[in-house]
Amino acid sequence: MRVGVVGGGVIGLSTAYYLKKLGADPVVVESWTLGGGCSQGNAGWVCPSISSPLPAPGLTLKSLSWMLRADSPLYIKPAALLKLAPWLLRFRSFCNHADQKRGIAVLAALNRFTMERYDELADGGVEFEYSRAGVLMVFRDSDKAAAAQKEVKLIAAAGAASCIELSEAELYEREPMLRPGFRFGLLVGDERHVRPESLTAGLGAALREGGAEIHEGTLVTGFQTRGRRVRALVTSQGDLEVDSVVLAAGALTGSLTRMAGWPIPLTAGKGYSITIEEPVNQLRQPLYLGGAKIGLTPFRGALRFSGTMELSGINRRLDVARIESLRRQVGRQVDIPEARDGGRAWVGMRPIVPDSLPVMGKLPSRDNVYVNTGHQMLGVTLAPSSGWALAGLMLEGTAGVGLGAFSPERF
Repeated sequence: MRVGVVGGGVIGLSTAYYLKKLGADPVVVESWTLGGGCSQGNAGWVCPSISSPLPAPGLTLKSLSWMLRADSPLYIKPAALLKLAPWLLRFRSFCNHADQKRGIAVLAALNRFTMERYDELADGGVEFEYSRAGVLMVFRDSDKAAAAQKEVKLIAAAGAASCIELSEAELYEREPMLRPGFRFGLLVGDERHVRPESLTAGLGAALREGGAEIHEGTLVTGFQTRGRRVRALVTSQGDLEVDSVVLAAGALTGSLTRMAGWPIPLTAGKGYSITIEEPVNQLRQPLYLGGAKIGLTPFRGALRFSGTMELSGINRRLDVARIESLRRQVGRQVDIPEARDGGRAWVGMRPIVPDSLPVMGKLPSRDNVYVNTGHQMLGVTLAPSSGWALAGLMLEGTAGVGLGAFSPERF
């Protein structure tokens, strides 16, 4: 089976990898470069124990108004508010305990395979930077620490690993780079992290070595169809005949599903990061600054800090004010001399639907078109298990895990 995989980020490449593993002939089509989109500059956390849907109980119109502040961790650009209003209203409808509990459960079910799939990639010869250092979550405020612990316990009850409470002395012993004032810590010891650029590079290399066809700098502009089936991808470099299709182009997937006759309410939650090569000081493990909602990740020879969720529509514009805010907050809380003006800034578009659960499965409008997107901040965590599950569904008729909650039919 010749499968056109539209999207060369971590989700598309993982899907292509498992399609190849199950005997298909994947054809990867990427409008930019492999791994050059949202996969490139994110934190790289593999974090089942802190995987939850974004809508949370307690979101009110007042708290939505706080999100219009430029320094808010979740920022809604005022100029985009009118266009985003229908999406935001649907998002708010999921801000309740029942939907949160359901979302945690279905994410945990998919995450039960996450570490196994990552080990499988490594054992199968995919080369990438991979660490099992866990995640240290730190807080100045007891209320924020209690809220985070409550959420981790909800996820643990659904089947993920639990966390360990740390005293003030213990958290500073574990991470001396913290500035004074932190009083509460949680250690999520079973989590891992990867350098995401190395993961996409490794998956791309494995696909090429296996003979997969890869087209970079190639834009999909439409589909040739016969009845309810797509027969070819229409691209900027010519038509590509296919037997089936997977749409996995991140935040850009929504325009593709519309062309295939099934609109999905997908928007971009833009995230920002700064990567410092050869930092003066290095963290001992990934660090989560609870109050600021900022993650810091140590890589071999590099340090990355990332955060914020900006809703401003589908665009790659880098807001310098968001970068400066990120620098200030990190510099105030962690001893990183380069935080003020060093490193390389980046912005990427995380794909999000209103319930913030992945969208995986066959499009109801076509007999041979599938979708794999909407993983919000969990793309790196869920990529191998999502690719494995969708490939199994397509080629063997079973995903190995329930995908009903992720079906595009819910839209």
